[in-house]
Amino acid sequence: MKKVIAIFLAAILIFSLAACGGTSGDTNSKTETSTSETKTGDTSSANNTSTDGKTLIVYFSWSNNTEKMANYIHDKIGGDIERIEPVEAYPEDYNETADKAKAERDNGDRPKFKELQFNPENYDTIFIGYPIWWYELPMIMRTFFDTYDLSGKTIIPFNTHEGSGDGGTYDQIKTEEPNAKVLEGLPIRGGDIENTDSKDKVTEWLTGLGY
Repeated sequence: MKKVIAIFLAAILIFSLAACGGTSGDTNSKTETSTSETKTGDTSSANNTSTDGKTLIVYFSWSNNTEKMANYIHDKIGGDIERIEPVEAYPEDYNETADKAKAERDNGDRPKFKELQFNPENYDTIFIGYPIWWYELPMIMRTFFDTYDLSGKTIIPFNTHEGSGDGGTYDQIKTEEPNAKVLEGLPIRGGDIENTDSKDKVTEWLTGLGY
């Protein structure tokens, strides 16, 4: 009888140990799966913070006319927006700035600008704005195109002017960035920038681009 009881107790002990071992294994397996899922989620979250696929509006503005145009665009499409700021500020006087801009053009200067918060190379679509200076791109914009490789990007130019339209600058951008896709730009006279008609032109232009 004692032998039967001993065998019975031993069987219960073995069964209990096996049951505990199985429970421990299930717990570890679930923990590992949960950890793996958490890491995958973290990676996805990191990817979501990437600017890839988003739109950047970057612009240079001296009189703030181009800035107003950039803000019209930003109000319509959102995205990130940043102003290009020269390291050495241009004079507040119009004639002094005009003389400086002409000297930069004639000398082929590349004025430096402050580091941008947003890297244009991280975006798929980039709106690029500027005023027309001496019938072409301000030389600081040449610095911009020298600094960033926009190959494979979609560039959408816009500019303000006082009678010269785009001044052939959209073709200049195509030359500066031959491996980018340059879409139809929009020039607006700076003196008219606050008119309702100008705002409507921006809206119509963006609609035509699919925004």
